[in-house]
Amino acid sequence: MANKLRGAAWLLPALMLACPRLWAVEDPTACVGEIERVCTRLEDKLETCLAERGDQLSPTCRDQLKSAMTLVQDPTGPAACIPDVQRLCPDLTPRALASCITDQQPNFSAACKRYLQSARPGASSE
Repeated sequence: MANKLRGAAWLLPALMLACPRLWAVEDPTACVGEIERVCTRLEDKLETCLAERGDQLSPTCRDQLKSAMTLVQDPTGPAACIPDVQRLCPDLTPRALASCITDQQPNFSAACKRYLQSARPGASSE
């Protein structure tokens, strides 16, 4: 059974939501898999683990993580979706979370739907 990143409940949704344009060509769960590997058995102390062991992640994953952590501060960005994802897709593995996000989008808040629409590949930024 795959590990679940529970230590920072916002982190997995943030990673899944922060870089959808990148993930049109990359595996959306690759970075999460790296984080699970580097922080094995430290999921309850995930933020500390990443601070101490982040240099063990690939440059691509570090960039995605940095983007996610920056974007999650913007209430009109991925942060708009985190409460919806936590409520509608709790405690899922990364691949199941990606499917759940897609399946549950009609039930997300208006703010989250606006972000997801703007973040789609090919969406124009106004």
